[in-house]
Amino acid sequence: MTQSAEAAAIARAIAAAKVIYVASHENPDGDAVGSLLGLRLVLASLGKTVHVALPHPVPARYAFLEGSASIRWDFPSSVPDLAIALDCDGPERLAHLRQAIEAAPLVADVDHHAGQAFGDLRYLDPTAPASVAQVYVIAGELGGILSPAAATCLYCGLMTDTGGFRFTNTTAAALHLAGQLVAAGADPAEIARRVFAERPLGAALLEGRALSSLRSVSDGRVLLGSITREDFQASGAEPEDTEGIIDAFRDVRGVEIAALLKETEPDVWQVSLRARDVDVRALAAQFGGGGHRLAAGCTMRGDLEQVAASVRKAAQQALREADASA
Repeated sequence: MTQSAEAAAIARAIAAAKVIYVASHENPDGDAVGSLLGLRLVLASLGKTVHVALPHPVPARYAFLEGSASIRWDFPSSVPDLAIALDCDGPERLAHLRQAIEAAPLVADVDHHAGQAFGDLRYLDPTAPASVAQVYVIAGELGGILSPAAATCLYCGLMTDTGGFRFTNTTAAALHLAGQLVAAGADPAEIARRVFAERPLGAALLEGRALSSLRSVSDGRVLLGSITREDFQASGAEPEDTEGIIDAFRDVRGVEIAALLKETEPDVWQVSLRARDVDVRALAAQFGGGGHRLAAGCTMRGDLEQVAASVRKAAQQALREADASA
């Protein structure tokens, strides 16, 4: 089935459904929140009863998006007609929402990752710059008019997943979509201000602590940093305040692989990986993670030195393999 046929099949399932559950992944980013809320507005405009949920709270920087207050921690106990999972890269990232999603009589997986597919209907497009792009296609298949509020949600997801239109997924298609969303009512300057130009003091203090932890290896080609639970406490920052820090690591001259280790529980580390031209998705997969070729992540257990040593060793091996194939 072609991607256009996959989108059309999901649109038909939406048209036939009355009650729909929509969820996205744990530790939600702009694409997760933007695609979730954008689709919610599209479905609500068609008269559908829509329940949206995330495994973790909406980061404060995305709270301005319409409908953010409607996002639940869990779903109602009743069974919907259709469940849609967005941007998940496999069902595991739905965390505790997985059971409610998979209990639906019909499950649709909409994703721009190349990882584990699931569900009855699948609209998978690794060439899409973000999952909001796929929501836009589905909205088109449904024939609805995109409201300014929905366009704002989708533009936010597109802007953040392309790194403010700086990453390699900033394709002609991505820029064309941005133009379509602006034409539909999204305000690029205001959205950028809300997401990138405003942050609490704790976030700035946390970034300073992360920068002070940096260690480089392999002649500066690998850069590793860490944020401990003590760093969060001392800075007064929240887990969401780590967003964007890893990209600052990757921007250091000469760095080919950047890693940020974030302690979420005692000796439990969320590892974010970024690269210029090395497949860090394969690196993350060694530790049960996934993502994109140049942006991936995983969760690891152990003390900081153990986890850092494992990541460092895997990154150095990835570099050797990249050098050998060059």
